[in-house]
Amino acid sequence: MNLDKSISIIGCGISGIFAALHLKKRGLKNIRLFDKSRGVGGRLATRRSSEGKFDHGAQYLKLDDIYDLPEIKSLIKNNILKETKVPNVYIGDDGMTSIPKFLSKDLSVSKEFKLIRINENKDKIYLIFENGQEIISDSIIFSSPIKQSIEILDRSNVNINNDKFNGVRSLEYSPGIILMIESENSINLNYEFFQENPSDDFSFISDNYRKTISKKENFYTLICSTNFSVKNFEKEYDEINSMLKPELDIIFNKKYNILSNHKWRYSIPINFYPNDDSLNIGLNNFIGMCGDIFTNGNFGGAIKSGISIAEKYMKNEV
Repeated sequence: MNLDKSISIIGCGISGIFAALHLKKRGLKNIRLFDKSRGVGGRLATRRSSEGKFDHGAQYLKLDDIYDLPEIKSLIKNNILKETKVPNVYIGDDGMTSIPKFLSKDLSVSKEFKLIRINENKDKIYLIFENGQEIISDSIIFSSPIKQSIEILDRSNVNINNDKFNGVRSLEYSPGIILMIESENSINLNYEFFQENPSDDFSFISDNYRKTISKKENFYTLICSTNFSVKNFEKEYDEINSMLKPELDIIFNKKYNILSNHKWRYSIPINFYPNDDSLNIGLNNFIGMCGDIFTNGNFGGAIKSGISIAEKYMKNEV
């Protein structure tokens, strides 16, 4: 059993992190994660603004059948993940980004590394990054959004199983548009800190102060509906905000300030890979693919997919 083989994981979201954690638990020593962003966690994202904080990606988690995983138990034990008054609704104690930060603290993570393409040469994979660096690896796992992974592989010189690869080409995400707002007054919400479908063009609103992640009151995250996001994703923020003004005026009684916006091009999976929780498409070397689009689109599904690809690697390569 060769535990010294190198493996590179592209994308430091939950699937990639759990793939790395599972491989490390199984004894692999040379695991490295790469992410094009400045932080880790993908859509588990928190932003600071004007002395407050906003969760501007996933707003909460439901643990369901992943509650007994040791990593989840550790998050709860260390007060990183905490249960709210809403049954089976968990949040990050210092924002949702605190969850991937804690999980990845003992992993090798290279941030602001955008992968452009990969090339195979016999039993090695050469990773070419936008910053000019080239990394040599024995194997690779793509945990980045499936469309980004496809674009990279289409530019690459690799020997892959085209039947499997073509099976993921039809997978799609819907985009998401986020607004971060400071209001002069508190507003009533249906649940402890959130409300679903507060208006036609918004699918979710969250009070980050009542959520306990923002020390400043009346900091709200609003998620636009899928229909609105799809229709208006390519527009400039000023135009988007102007279109949403009538609904915002009603929600906040005209007493608010839009502090920031964010767009997620790959927000919610529209369809899912039907046959497996992850894929190895490599013919010469291990080229894995994982993510929530292989399962059910939620946090638990992303974890299962990451563990699934790690198990495939252990079975095939070690």
